[in-house]
Amino acid sequence: MIFARLSFGRSQAILPADVHEKVVLITDRSIYITGEQVKFFASVSIGNDFNTPLQSRILYCEIIAPDGNKVAGNKFLIENASVDGCVEIPDNMLTGTYYLRAYTKLMRNSGPETYGYNQIKIVNPERIETLTPDNQQNSSVLQIGQDHEIKNQDILSVSLDKKIFAARDIISVSVLQQESTPDNRVNGLCLSVVPENTQSIPVVLQSSKKMLNGKEVYFSETRGLSVTGKITDASSGLPIYDKKVNLSIIGDGRDFMAARTDSLGRFFFALPDYTGARDLFICTEKMDSVKDKIWVDNDYSAVPLRLPSPAFKLSDSERETVQNMAMNAQINSVFYNDSLSQTTEAKAERLAFYGEPTATIYIDQYIQLPTLEEYFNELPSEVKVRTRKGQPHFAVLGTRGVSFYDPLVMVDWVAIDEPSKVLAVSPQNIQRIEVEKDDYVKGGQTYGGIISIISRKGDFAGIDLPSTGIFVNYQFLNNSNCGTPIYDDINTHPDSRNTILWKPGLDIKSGKSEKYSFTAPDTPGKYNIVLEGINSKGETFSVVSAFEVKN
Repeated sequence: MIFARLSFGRSQAILPADVHEKVVLITDRSIYITGEQVKFFASVSIGNDFNTPLQSRILYCEIIAPDGNKVAGNKFLIENASVDGCVEIPDNMLTGTYYLRAYTKLMRNSGPETYGYNQIKIVNPERIETLTPDNQQNSSVLQIGQDHEIKNQDILSVSLDKKIFAARDIISVSVLQQESTPDNRVNGLCLSVVPENTQSIPVVLQSSKKMLNGKEVYFSETRGLSVTGKITDASSGLPIYDKKVNLSIIGDGRDFMAARTDSLGRFFFALPDYTGARDLFICTEKMDSVKDKIWVDNDYSAVPLRLPSPAFKLSDSERETVQNMAMNAQINSVFYNDSLSQTTEAKAERLAFYGEPTATIYIDQYIQLPTLEEYFNELPSEVKVRTRKGQPHFAVLGTRGVSFYDPLVMVDWVAIDEPSKVLAVSPQNIQRIEVEKDDYVKGGQTYGGIISIISRKGDFAGIDLPSTGIFVNYQFLNNSNCGTPIYDDINTHPDSRNTILWKPGLDIKSGKSEKYSFTAPDTPGKYNIVLEGINSKGETFSVVSAFEVKN
């Protein structure tokens, strides 16, 4: 059963209080060089129940320092209750112990100790400084430890035909899953081939007290990414009820939506599944008697958290492995630069959210007129400027005449509800005006048509935007290529992979065996084939088989 919170324009749901989502993380390895990707597989479930349909569609995954500060992060679509993704490691990070963590927005109601975590070591070969360990942490409140030993590892096995290979040999590995029962069923099976001592380190947090957020209620993102926040009176700080809030995705987004605040002054927007970073402009409708203040919720969890921060140490074998990995990363940056493969094709201009407009006025097709009002009133157009209570307003002539509703007027996708401001814009700053003449419903709001003004330079034609509005550079879904690189020139270029093979989310039938092949790397040394999965209790376990590459 799903309980919906009564609100204006809110379309997502919150699960009952006794239902909690859970994330279990598996990474390709545990030691990385700055500039690399942390590849991961995340299994998302309702508690340890892998059969109940999941509500959330978005997973937040980030690299954090032990003090809880986010270093890097991405957002991912959850498909089939799992995510196969990656997070880029910034080049300027200090060497040290960090954590990869993942959660849904709904999980933020229960506190950060309920998120999924993996401990990772990151090495920056260009800097001698290391992350300073925190000796003041309150370990009695928050402790960290690996999952306990799992007894049913014998249901999986990994086998090789030999243990020693030469560089560029083809290696074939057989993975067998014995007949399973509900008690020993395996979920989220991942296969990785990595240097020795670098296999994934899942961890669990154990807290002696509940760490509920307590301030805001977060909703399950059942449709996709969401932007939430609240509107308050700038003077009193009190929430403003039933206030219309406009959100514009400007630039390449070309989208607009509106919502009304609920009884707590909260607003909610469900966003399209765009990728990369785009600018948002959020503002409220004009109301002379009240000055608004807009508060936008942090899209990532910002609840304070202190994790164990041990001094960074490497064993002799780990040090040798890291030296080889750093050399491989440097070779990769020279021979396999991703930017060389980027296309230079011109991107087709994205249609606005309303599609093809009913009519378009191209300013340059007409003789120059002194004011924008004359373009509307003197040219044959569906838009006319009229006067209401001594103030100008726009009227759009639709199929059934002038609508009862006011039109939506936008300049470069930002809603402007003061016609006098729009009419003050110089026509020389405008490229075209697109018109949708019939009533249009967007975000639960009805408009008597759309008047969309597009500037020549994408600078809002020099208009003064609403003073209460704020710009937000918002990160949409991850757009990185998270696959293991394919080395097209492997016969003429060095093989510098640090993760030799990464196959997340395998579907191996019970009682069946599958074979996977890969090429032995150029770098001599010892490697592990790691088969890691999640048991019926939501705990991770792994099966490891070793081999060696010699010159």
